[in-house]
Amino acid sequence: MKKDRINAFTLIELLVVVAIIGLLALIILARLNDTREKAKVAKALQDSRSLKTAAELYFDQMGFYPPDVNRGWDPGFTKPLPYNYDGQTNPGTTCSNCPTDWVNIVQAKWNGPYIGFWPKLTPWNGKYDFNVWPSGANRYGCDVPPGVYVGVQRDYSDNNPISYFAETIMIDQNYEAEHCRNGES
Repeated sequence: MKKDRINAFTLIELLVVVAIIGLLALIILARLNDTREKAKVAKALQDSRSLKTAAELYFDQMGFYPPDVNRGWDPGFTKPLPYNYDGQTNPGTTCSNCPTDWVNIVQAKWNGPYIGFWPKLTPWNGKYDFNVWPSGANRYGCDVPPGVYVGVQRDYSDNNPISYFAETIMIDQNYEAEHCRNGES
């Protein structure tokens, strides 16, 4: 009597197929994550360009850049003086790059808003920051040359930095002033 052979997959064949499918899924997920980070970079750069344009409009009207304020603070692009949308209290604003009577000048000449809204969060849930560094600065171990910057930074508790991958993209596209990976741009 001849035994009929049953056509079926062996356990090893099934495990190989499952392993191949799992490997393909990992590759696809990694590509999706890269695409997500690239979209976050694009959003951050778009916000930064808008804030840079607002800073230039402010400068054209006032003759000086607004004060260097804490991260998350609007330095005067949507309202005449530094203002925070997060309910933070203003610890007192000084302006080392402004004339001594800068507050009076702003109150007399401000003709904004120079931007529709101050973006509340970066794509990584950090804060945007307007900085004026006449002598440069050191941020998280990286030297920043003197200048006027729109920073894509961490949150108030120094959490939520930019991802390493996203910061690499910003450096490669020359949007990173310090050309150093430190979790902010």
